[in-house]
Amino acid sequence: MDISSFNPDFQNKEGKNSLPSDWLTELRKGSKQALAKALTLTESTKEEDRQLARYIVQQCVNEGKSIRIGITGVPGVGKSTFIDQLGTYLIKEKNKKVAVLAVDPSSGRSGGSVLGDKTRMEKLVMEDAAYIRPIPSRKELGGVTSGLSDAIVLSEEAGFDIVFIETVGVGQSETAVSQLVDIIIFLLLPNSGDDLQGIKRGIMEEVHIVAINKSEGENLLAAKKTKMLLDTVLQIMPGPVEGEKREVLLCSAQEATGIEELWKEVSELHQRIDKSGWLTENRKQQKVNRLRIYLDSLLRDSFYHNSNVSDAIVKYIAEVESGKIDAYNAAMEIFKEFKK
Repeated sequence: MDISSFNPDFQNKEGKNSLPSDWLTELRKGSKQALAKALTLTESTKEEDRQLARYIVQQCVNEGKSIRIGITGVPGVGKSTFIDQLGTYLIKEKNKKVAVLAVDPSSGRSGGSVLGDKTRMEKLVMEDAAYIRPIPSRKELGGVTSGLSDAIVLSEEAGFDIVFIETVGVGQSETAVSQLVDIIIFLLLPNSGDDLQGIKRGIMEEVHIVAINKSEGENLLAAKKTKMLLDTVLQIMPGPVEGEKREVLLCSAQEATGIEELWKEVSELHQRIDKSGWLTENRKQQKVNRLRIYLDSLLRDSFYHNSNVSDAIVKYIAEVESGKIDAYNAAMEIFKEFKK
């Protein structure tokens, strides 16, 4: 594919189509249209789109210049509302540009997504300094795709100071997303104390800060009790940064309380891990993780686009359904076709 002659479906202010070099210029100026088009390319299954996406990402020079923050928590904890309040605060009070990349669970049948996070961020969606983009998980384990990794880099190239990654919930996604971000904020509900046994230890070990959301009104007493319990638990549980005490904070996204205090803790933590050298080492590991993500993607594509494999899958699906062969041996036979 000749990138120099490629004429993408992107128009500049004069309404004329632009070449990739012009596209990158618009992206670096902070054009949301250019960013949206670039992100669409990273999600495409077309080979020509992927090649152009690779070209654009490779030209990015601002990688690592944002603060990357993962936001996770159980369903119903109010992740989107929390990001809405925190992001708006950062724009209005700290003069920051905020990008939100919401990992969206794609349909297992159609690959489509609900993509409803924008509707739950009513304040942030109205801000010129904000950009919200659902990132389809595409059936990937933990929702971490090469598209999500690229989306972070592209958001940084567009000049966003803070990049939030909203995960799909508590599970594999947290440990996977931890490989892409600097800090993870774990949201809990005020009455979560009795449910801590259901939260996997591996997830808690990845968390930098815990925020008990909806700590208002009648929930406040329960929130304080949960905080006391978590303060004790986190003291005996190793965290992602050796020597760093992990804070448990109370907040209410609905009433916009505790948001300023929480950001103060995030900002100070980021300064400490930067000064200590932990952030530099973590960013190096993130680059290695991106390599693995790309390798997984290339291997998967190579496997499923192999004509021998495609034919074998159809054959052995029928044989598994009829009981002629078990699933494991069928998989082994299909894999043999790939190795030919």
